[in-house]
Amino acid sequence: MIRVGKDADIAALAGYLSGEPYGKAIAAVLDEFGAEAPFETVYIDEEPGGEDAEKKVRGVYLWLHGTLILYCKENQVGIDFLEEMMGIEAPRMVAGRKDNVNIVSWLLTDYNMETGKALPEFTDKEGSPVECLGRAEHEGEWAVLRR
Repeated sequence: MIRVGKDADIAALAGYLSGEPYGKAIAAVLDEFGAEAPFETVYIDEEPGGEDAEKKVRGVYLWLHGTLILYCKENQVGIDFLEEMMGIEAPRMVAGRKDNVNIVSWLLTDYNMETGKALPEFTDKEGSPVECLGRAEHEGEWAVLRR
């Protein structure tokens, strides 16, 4: 089940997002702006379960200024969800771990994939860099899809 994240979810996501640079980048945005800023939407993919069952996070998708940062530890990308979302608005860029981004590349066939150690520069709609991203802790094997 994929749902929109709220500020109340940030603490619960901290453990899931702490392991790899892709999750740390999403966590940095959530720490800086919260989960309900008007220029972002956080989607949380959770295992289905009853009301009393502890939810297990399977992935986090952050739409930030028209760009998607995704992180799914076990590479269970919600492709149907993303296909629906990208039918509404095509992202300027998609970034994340290579195996996650490779799945999204099936939807965005007119985009080119690049890889590198540094997190690509994320900008707002006016072209100013998002300051909380691009730190040394965000370095890893990033994959990026761009037109």
